Amino acid sequence: MKKIFDKYNNLPKKIRDSIIISATLVGVISTILSILGISLGDTGISNIWCRLGIVVGFYLLLVLIVYFFIGMRFDKSVSIQIRNTSVLINCGDIFSASGLKVIGCDTHFDSRIDDIVISKTSLHGQLFLEHGKKSEIKKVIEKEAIRLGLQKNDNGLYDFPLGTIIKYKSSIDNNIYLMLAMTKLDSQHEAHTNMAQFESMLMKMWKEIDRVYARYDVTLPILGTGISRFDDGPKDKNELLRCMLCTLNSSGVNLKSKVEILIFGDINKFSLYEYKDMFRSILRR
Repeated sequence: MKKIFDKYNNLPKKIRDSIIISATLVGVISTILSILGISLGDTGISNIWCRLGIVVGFYLLLVLIVYFFIGMRFDKSVSIQIRNTSVLINCGDIFSASGLKVIGCDTHFDSRIDDIVISKTSLHGQLFLEHGKKSEIKKVIEKEAIRLGLQKNDNGLYDFPLGTIIKYKSSIDNNIYLMLAMTKLDSQHEAHTNMAQFESMLMKMWKEIDRVYARYDVTLPILGTGISRFDDGPKDKNELLRCMLCTLNSSGVNLKSKVEILIFGDINKFSLYEYKDMFRSILRR
């Protein structure tokens, strides 16, 4: 019996919930039919095995219907509540989304978008090349550096603390971007981090967003997907998404607007219904 119970607990949540919901529906239907005085015997089927087969077949059909319905409802997006913050996990492109857009940059907010220092295809690169003006961005970087009392390093660049947010309104597309100091670049212009440093950066980021968001909705990509050099081993999108959600919970930040986290690419690699269960576990902590 314990082995059966363990196997059941190891099933995906979508299957487990389909089994439970279907069993509940069968019980409700059976109760209603009993109250109405209707039974399978009224159909003229007297063989007990035939009756059992009909009930089992009906139950399995219900399981499939419920499983399909859960998939239709939660496979593309899921919404949760972390503390008092509404969070929507969705698919899409950050530059096409609404709200304040978080764009991961290096700690210098480097403007050298040349595929050597900063990749042209990165979100950092796309912001500087297509969605903003370098002269405007440099001005807001300078202003933030003065606010924080930073001095330029030997290379003429500012070293912002990891997790720092710089708010920039673009005259190109009139969108407001929250540029995030997400990673440090080494002398070879390579971004290195580890999970402990990444979590610390996210904790600071949520507090920085709380400082600047002014109750506007905030949209983020799954941060860290462009960092191939996690020194403690590669991280997939699922791990990075979990890390973002858990640090929001741990940060103690309560945003009064919606946070949307966008999955770019193949959303079928995510079982968002399983995330919904994890979110409930977070709320019970």
